[in-house]
Amino acid sequence: MRASAWMILLTAMVVGCGDTPPDPYANSDDDGGYGDYGGYYGTDEITFLDEASSNASLDAGLTGISFTESSGDERKIGELAPGKTLVVVVTRGNTVPICPYCSTQTARLIENYAAFKELGAEVAVVYPIETGDDSTRLTNFLDDVKTRIDDASNPVPFPVLLDVELKGVDQLGIRKDLSKPATYIVDAEGVVRYAYVGEHLADRPSIPALLAEAGKFKPVAGSEVEPATSEDKPVVDPEPETLPGEEPAAE
Repeated sequence: MRASAWMILLTAMVVGCGDTPPDPYANSDDDGGYGDYGGYYGTDEITFLDEASSNASLDAGLTGISFTESSGDERKIGELAPGKTLVVVVTRGNTVPICPYCSTQTARLIENYAAFKELGAEVAVVYPIETGDDSTRLTNFLDDVKTRIDDASNPVPFPVLLDVELKGVDQLGIRKDLSKPATYIVDAEGVVRYAYVGEHLADRPSIPALLAEAGKFKPVAGSEVEPATSEDKPVVDPEPETLPGEEPAAE
Protein backbone atom coordinates (compact mmCIF):
# COMPACT_ATOMS: atom_id res chain seq x y z
CA MET A 1 0.00 0.00 0.00
CA ARG A 2 1.32 3.40 -0.91
CA ALA A 3 2.21 5.93 1.79
CA SER A 4 -0.57 8.26 0.68
CA ALA A 5 -3.13 5.47 1.07
CA TRP A 6 -1.85 4.74 4.58
CA MET A 7 -2.24 8.41 5.46
CA ILE A 8 -5.83 8.48 4.22
CA LEU A 9 -6.68 5.34 6.23
CA LEU A 10 -4.98 6.69 9.35
CA THR A 11 -6.83 9.99 9.07
CA ALA A 12 -10.16 8.20 8.75
CA MET A 13 -9.42 6.12 11.84
CA VAL A 14 -8.52 9.18 13.90
CA VAL A 15 -11.63 11.09 12.85
CA GLY A 16 -13.90 8.10 13.36
CA CYS A 17 -12.56 7.13 16.77
CA GLY A 18 -11.95 10.53 18.28
CA ASP A 19 -13.37 11.58 21.65
CA THR A 20 -15.02 14.78 20.41
CA PRO A 21 -18.82 14.38 20.68
CA PRO A 22 -21.16 15.63 17.97
CA ASP A 23 -22.20 19.26 18.15
CA PRO A 24 -25.74 19.37 19.63
CA TYR A 25 -26.40 22.76 18.07
CA ALA A 26 -25.49 21.81 14.51
CA ASN A 27 -28.50 22.39 12.26
CA SER A 28 -29.32 20.02 9.44
CA ASP A 29 -30.34 21.56 6.13
CA ASP A 30 -33.22 19.08 6.02
CA ASP A 31 -34.83 19.61 9.43
CA GLY A 32 -33.57 22.98 10.60
CA GLY A 33 -32.18 21.44 13.78
CA TYR A 34 -35.54 20.03 14.91
CA GLY A 35 -35.59 16.41 13.83
CA ASP A 36 -32.68 14.23 14.95
CA TYR A 37 -31.32 14.13 18.51
CA GLY A 38 -28.70 11.47 17.84
CA GLY A 39 -25.72 13.59 18.90
CA TYR A 40 -27.05 15.63 21.80
CA TYR A 41 -25.06 15.96 25.01
CA GLY A 42 -26.30 14.88 28.43
CA THR A 43 -28.45 17.16 30.55
CA ASP A 44 -25.49 18.79 32.27
CA GLU A 45 -23.91 19.70 28.93
CA ILE A 46 -27.02 21.20 27.34
CA THR A 47 -26.79 24.98 27.49
CA PHE A 48 -29.15 27.73 26.48
CA LEU A 49 -28.66 31.43 25.78
CA ASP A 50 -27.66 33.88 28.51
CA GLU A 51 -28.23 36.71 26.00
CA ALA A 52 -31.67 36.42 24.46
CA SER A 53 -33.39 39.70 23.73
CA SER A 54 -37.02 39.66 22.67
CA ASN A 55 -37.16 38.68 18.98
CA ALA A 56 -40.83 38.05 18.18
CA SER A 57 -44.14 39.88 18.06
CA LEU A 58 -45.59 40.99 21.39
CA ASP A 59 -49.01 41.36 19.81
CA ALA A 60 -49.88 37.78 18.84
CA GLY A 61 -52.90 37.48 21.15
CA LEU A 62 -51.18 35.22 23.69
CA THR A 63 -53.24 36.24 26.73
CA GLY A 64 -56.51 35.40 24.96
CA ILE A 65 -55.45 31.88 23.92
CA SER A 66 -57.04 29.01 25.84
CA PHE A 67 -55.04 25.91 26.73
CA THR A 68 -56.25 22.71 28.41
CA GLU A 69 -55.47 21.81 32.01
CA SER A 70 -54.85 18.24 33.16
CA SER A 71 -58.42 18.25 34.51
CA GLY A 72 -59.73 18.89 31.01
CA ASP A 73 -60.81 22.45 31.78
CA GLU A 74 -59.71 25.23 29.47
CA ARG A 75 -57.91 28.29 30.83
CA LYS A 76 -56.88 31.45 29.09
CA ILE A 77 -53.29 32.48 29.63
CA GLY A 78 -54.50 35.85 30.89
CA GLU A 79 -56.37 34.08 33.73
CA LEU A 80 -53.49 32.00 35.08
CA ALA A 81 -51.71 34.48 37.32
CA PRO A 82 -53.65 37.74 37.81
CA GLY A 83 -51.56 40.39 39.51
CA LYS A 84 -48.33 38.45 38.91
CA THR A 85 -45.70 38.27 36.22
CA LEU A 86 -46.23 35.12 34.14
CA VAL A 87 -43.46 33.25 32.32
CA VAL A 88 -44.94 31.04 29.57
CA VAL A 89 -42.70 28.41 27.98
CA VAL A 90 -43.97 26.57 24.90
CA THR A 91 -42.19 23.26 24.36
CA ARG A 92 -41.95 21.48 21.04
CA GLY A 93 -44.67 19.08 22.14
CA ASN A 94 -45.23 15.35 21.71
CA THR A 95 -42.25 14.64 19.51
CA VAL A 96 -40.91 11.12 19.04
CA PRO A 97 -38.44 10.63 20.60
CA ILE A 98 -39.01 13.05 23.47
CA CYS A 99 -37.06 16.25 22.88
CA PRO A 100 -34.21 16.29 25.44
CA TYR A 101 -33.90 20.06 25.18
CA CYS A 102 -37.55 20.52 26.18
CA SER A 103 -37.14 18.09 29.08
CA THR A 104 -33.98 19.81 30.25
CA GLN A 105 -35.51 23.27 29.99
CA THR A 106 -38.59 22.17 31.97
CA ALA A 107 -36.41 20.46 34.61
CA ARG A 108 -34.43 23.68 35.10
CA LEU A 109 -37.65 25.66 35.48
CA ILE A 110 -38.69 23.25 38.25
CA GLU A 111 -35.34 23.49 40.01
CA ASN A 112 -35.37 27.30 39.87
CA TYR A 113 -39.06 27.84 40.57
CA ALA A 114 -38.36 29.45 43.96
CA ALA A 115 -36.26 32.13 42.26
CA PHE A 116 -39.18 33.03 40.00
CA LYS A 117 -41.52 33.16 43.00
CA GLU A 118 -39.19 35.61 44.72
CA LEU A 119 -39.69 37.91 41.73
CA GLY A 120 -43.46 37.66 42.08
CA ALA A 121 -43.61 35.50 38.95
CA GLU A 122 -45.55 32.37 38.07
CA VAL A 123 -44.46 29.83 35.44
CA ALA A 124 -46.57 27.89 32.96
CA VAL A 125 -45.37 25.27 30.48
CA VAL A 126 -47.34 24.49 27.31
CA TYR A 127 -47.14 21.04 25.70
CA PRO A 128 -48.54 21.01 22.15
CA ILE A 129 -50.25 17.84 20.89
CA GLU A 130 -51.68 17.02 17.47
CA THR A 131 -54.86 15.32 18.72
CA GLY A 132 -56.65 14.84 22.02
CA ASP A 133 -55.55 11.18 22.01
CA ASP A 134 -51.94 12.35 22.36
CA SER A 135 -52.60 13.80 25.82
CA THR A 136 -51.28 10.60 27.45
CA ARG A 137 -47.83 11.44 26.09
CA LEU A 138 -47.61 14.29 28.56
CA THR A 139 -47.07 11.75 31.32
CA ASN A 140 -44.10 10.28 29.45
CA PHE A 141 -42.69 13.75 28.94
CA LEU A 142 -42.94 14.65 32.63
CA ASP A 143 -41.42 11.30 33.59
CA ASP A 144 -38.46 12.16 31.39
CA VAL A 145 -38.28 15.62 32.96
CA LYS A 146 -38.04 14.11 36.44
CA THR A 147 -35.04 12.01 35.45
CA ARG A 148 -33.23 15.32 34.92
CA ILE A 149 -33.80 16.82 38.38
CA ASP A 150 -32.13 15.91 41.67
CA ASP A 151 -35.31 14.82 43.47
CA ALA A 152 -37.73 13.11 41.12
CA SER A 153 -40.33 12.77 43.88
CA ASN A 154 -41.06 16.50 43.89
CA PRO A 155 -44.27 17.42 42.08
CA VAL A 156 -44.19 19.86 39.21
CA PRO A 157 -44.89 23.17 41.00
CA PHE A 158 -46.48 25.04 38.10
CA PRO A 159 -49.24 24.34 35.57
CA VAL A 160 -48.43 22.26 32.48
CA LEU A 161 -51.06 22.93 29.84
CA LEU A 162 -51.96 21.09 26.64
CA ASP A 163 -52.29 22.87 23.33
CA VAL A 164 -54.68 20.45 21.63
CA GLU A 165 -54.49 20.34 17.82
CA LEU A 166 -51.81 23.06 17.91
CA LYS A 167 -54.43 25.80 17.97
CA GLY A 168 -52.35 28.08 20.16
CA VAL A 169 -49.19 27.28 18.23
CA ASP A 170 -50.88 28.29 14.99
CA GLN A 171 -52.27 31.50 16.48
CA LEU A 172 -48.78 32.41 17.68
CA GLY A 173 -47.33 31.49 14.29
CA ILE A 174 -44.68 29.14 15.71
CA ARG A 175 -45.55 25.78 14.13
CA LYS A 176 -42.50 23.68 13.27
CA ASP A 177 -42.58 19.93 13.89
CA LEU A 178 -44.74 20.50 16.16
CA SER A 179 -43.73 23.86 17.59
CA LYS A 180 -40.68 26.04 17.74
CA PRO A 181 -39.46 26.49 21.32
CA ALA A 182 -40.90 29.80 22.49
CA THR A 183 -40.93 31.86 25.67
CA TYR A 184 -43.18 34.76 26.65
CA ILE A 185 -43.38 37.02 29.69
CA VAL A 186 -46.66 38.70 30.64
CA ASP A 187 -46.56 41.48 33.22
CA ALA A 188 -48.92 41.89 36.19
CA GLU A 189 -51.23 44.06 34.08
CA GLY A 190 -51.66 41.31 31.49
CA VAL A 191 -49.43 42.88 28.85
CA VAL A 192 -46.97 40.71 26.91
CA ARG A 193 -43.57 42.31 27.49
CA TYR A 194 -41.16 39.67 26.16
CA ALA A 195 -41.33 37.13 23.34
CA TYR A 196 -38.53 34.85 22.17
CA VAL A 197 -38.97 32.20 19.47
CA GLY A 198 -36.10 29.80 18.85
CA GLU A 199 -34.87 28.79 15.42
CA HIS A 200 -33.26 25.51 16.52
CA LEU A 201 -33.31 23.09 19.45
CA ALA A 202 -30.94 24.96 21.76
CA ASP A 203 -32.14 28.43 20.78
CA ARG A 204 -33.88 29.22 24.06
CA PRO A 205 -33.24 31.73 26.88
CA SER A 206 -31.35 30.29 29.85
CA ILE A 207 -32.69 30.43 33.40
CA PRO A 208 -30.46 33.45 34.25
CA ALA A 209 -31.72 35.22 31.13
CA LEU A 210 -35.36 34.53 32.05
CA LEU A 211 -34.89 35.66 35.63
CA ALA A 212 -33.29 38.87 34.42
CA GLU A 213 -36.19 39.55 32.04
CA ALA A 214 -38.87 38.63 34.62
CA GLY A 215 -37.17 40.89 37.15
CA LYS A 216 -37.75 43.88 34.87
CA PHE A 217 -41.50 43.45 35.31
CA LYS A 218 -41.62 42.51 38.98
CA PRO A 219 -44.95 43.61 40.49
CA VAL A 220 -44.64 46.72 42.64
CA ALA A 221 -44.83 45.90 46.33
CA GLY A 222 -47.06 47.85 48.69
CA SER A 223 -49.86 48.40 46.23
CA GLU A 224 -52.42 48.31 49.08
CA VAL A 225 -53.98 51.59 50.17
CA GLU A 226 -51.80 53.14 52.85
CA PRO A 227 -53.49 54.41 56.03
CA ALA A 228 -53.98 58.14 56.10
CA THR A 229 -51.48 60.18 58.09
CA SER A 230 -52.28 63.15 60.29
CA GLU A 231 -51.32 65.42 57.41
CA ASP A 232 -53.70 63.97 54.87
CA LYS A 233 -56.75 63.26 57.05
CA PRO A 234 -59.77 65.33 55.97
CA VAL A 235 -60.46 68.39 58.05
CA VAL A 236 -63.75 68.08 59.97
CA ASP A 237 -65.38 71.04 61.67
CA PRO A 238 -65.60 70.47 65.45
CA GLU A 239 -69.01 69.74 66.87
CA PRO A 240 -70.71 72.80 68.32
CA GLU A 241 -70.47 73.14 72.07
CA THR A 242 -74.26 73.63 72.34
CA LEU A 243 -77.17 72.48 70.26
CA PRO A 244 -79.56 75.01 68.71
CA GLY A 245 -82.11 76.28 71.30
CA GLU A 246 -80.03 75.24 74.26
CA GLU A 247 -78.38 77.58 76.71
CA PRO A 248 -74.63 77.47 76.89
CA ALA A 249 -73.29 75.43 79.78
CA ALA A 250 -72.46 77.45 82.84
CA GLU A 251 -68.79 78.15 83.35
